[in-house]
Amino acid sequence: MKTPALEPDDPVPPTGPRPLFKRAVGFVISVSLFALALAAVGVRREDVAQAMAHASSAPPWLIAALAILPAVNLALIATSLWFIMTRYGRVGLVEMNQLIFTAWLLNFLPMKPGLMGRVAYHKRFNNIRVRDSARALVESMALSAISIGALLAVAVGVRGMTSTGLVIAATTAPAGLMILAALVAMTRWAPAARLIAALALRYLDILVWVARYVLCFQILGADLALSDVVLITTASQLAQLVPFAGNGLGVREWAVGVVGKASGLTIPVALSADLINRAAELVLAVPLSFAAMWAVTLRVRRHRRGRESVPATA
Repeated sequence: MKTPALEPDDPVPPTGPRPLFKRAVGFVISVSLFALALAAVGVRREDVAQAMAHASSAPPWLIAALAILPAVNLALIATSLWFIMTRYGRVGLVEMNQLIFTAWLLNFLPMKPGLMGRVAYHKRFNNIRVRDSARALVESMALSAISIGALLAVAVGVRGMTSTGLVIAATTAPAGLMILAALVAMTRWAPAARLIAALALRYLDILVWVARYVLCFQILGADLALSDVVLITTASQLAQLVPFAGNGLGVREWAVGVVGKASGLTIPVALSADLINRAAELVLAVPLSFAAMWAVTLRVRRHRRGRESVPATA
């Protein structure tokens, strides 16, 4: 897709040699960390072999749930961003999901073409200025930081708790409060309601991540308290904010490995849990991303042929 020309008041994206070099170096570091994680799994072969033997006998529903949840994460992120982007222009909910699924897959590449392509798409087909897309991205990152901060506070608060029920109540309470706040704001100030709804969806996204790690450790047969899983999830989410690692590749694995070690696991077993989490993303999220990419391509082609004036009606 051809990138549209920027308006005079649009910020110019960093595309010079130095930013490109930094991103290339970051990509190499990210891939190297991921390769080291794969190598480190073989250090404690007995522990890993025992965990993998347990994984081979895991119930099918565990595997199926773990394969489905990454797609749920992407849908929650897309819907959250949709609440933000519709403050600046007209974007369809289905369309936003297609763009986010496409961008997620492309952002594994060193220059994050998924993000740049989405910004260009919004400008060309949704009449959303580049600077407004940048503003929405900053708002989305701020909401993510608030959500991770809330989970971190919960993780510290429930640390050492043995009651699974209390941990679940404490972990899900922020989501309930955010949803209630959004409903109240709807009656008074719609823009605030949209942002609060986006925040609630971001936190729900994190709760899905908690569920994913619970499943990963159950598949491996790792005896880990839910409070420890919440702390590991917090580390995982923080790792995905590292700018040079596309989708936290490499950094996320080691964050889980180190915090898992502090929670009583061996680093290879903790690394194995996140590698299983990565593998689960390949089962459904990747095919859906390719399907979304094809759907976006068809939208662009239809628009160019003049068959629809605004492709954001889905």
